[in-house]
Amino acid sequence: NVIHDVVDSYGYGTVRKYRGHGICEVFHCAPYVKHYRNNDSLELKPGMIFTIEPMVTEFSDECYEWNDDWTVVTKDLGRAAQFEHTVLIKHDGVEILTVPPFSDDENDK
Repeated sequence: NVIHDVVDSYGYGTVRKYRGHGICEVFHCAPYVKHYRNNDSLELKPGMIFTIEPMVTEFSDECYEWNDDWTVVTKDLGRAAQFEHTVLIKHDGVEILTVPPFSDDENDK
């Protein structure tokens, strides 16, 4: 519900058709993570790895795929942005696996 609350606070929508997913032997598997308000509950256990990848829309949250089976556009052709992070549940918290490591090296800037 937090993702939807943030999106709403800026006046945007969030697509319901796509969800985050677990990562294990099979790439797209449970748990499935909804990025919109819902009443789902899930016990987070150490070792779980899943994605959080909301698609935020300018207007309509309805979308469809082009014939290339990859490109997704909103039905009203408004702008949209999709981003993804992969997280690991640990005994002492959460690790975001897709954040690049911090470096003080001038060459990394």
